[in-house]
Amino acid sequence: MKYIVEAFGVMVVLVCSLFLCVGVIGVSADVAAAREYKADVIAEIENSNFNPNVIAACRQQAAQAGYELNVSSYYYDVQSDRRIAEVELTYAYEIPLLKISQQKVTRGIAR
Repeated sequence: MKYIVEAFGVMVVLVCSLFLCVGVIGVSADVAAAREYKADVIAEIENSNFNPNVIAACRQQAAQAGYELNVSSYYYDVQSDRRIAEVELTYAYEIPLLKISQQKVTRGIAR
């Protein structure tokens, strides 16, 4: 009888560990997808030469994908019309089993 209780306890711990690992892997995939999406937005902004219509479209697409996108454009050489843009992408970071739910931000620069 003692071994049955021990085996059952081990199985419960293994199942909990499995669910925790699946949750962590899922969060890792979400973070990777957010960073890849940010890189795509930066490339699109750079290729459009900081077109305001493209930036607005990127914000709409990010909202549809469940992200919040903030783009701040700056001139660093007005005579040569050189600009940079700071791109901030806010995404959800959630591990339901541990009851962790946060908003994380990833930043990048479009040149």
